[in-house]
Amino acid sequence: MKTTVCLLLYFLTVSFSDAQDIKLTGTWTMFEMAYVSIEGIQKKSEDQMKADESVTDFFFMEDGKFKQTSNMSGTGTLDTYEGTYKVNGKELIITLQIGERTMDVDYTWEMKENALVLTRTSPDGKMKIIAAYRKKFV
Repeated sequence: MKTTVCLLLYFLTVSFSDAQDIKLTGTWTMFEMAYVSIEGIQKKSEDQMKADESVTDFFFMEDGKFKQTSNMSGTGTLDTYEGTYKVNGKELIITLQIGERTMDVDYTWEMKENALVLTRTSPDGKMKIIAAYRKKFV
């Protein structure tokens, strides 16, 4: 009986984990962003992003591969980064290949009203970046 219960819990956990990955699979475009620090909150709305021609798209593929395209680096060009991603509960770890380096970018994630909300804390812990993404249906 204990073995049956343990196996059932294991399969439920694996199924739940797989379901989270499936939710992320696809193309997501940023439509809102906020910087939260001790100075306050700075928000960038969808209208502001359109006016600034700011674009960030995340591509989550079923095989764990990831691609990001963005023009928000300040260079004025569309930058593309590729790598992998993995989900551990509400933690999302994106590993990017940038030139010869690999870099892990850690987020917490949640779904809110069909939006993917990613939160990242700066390495010094003084700022949080909260970005909302809408799934693109092609």
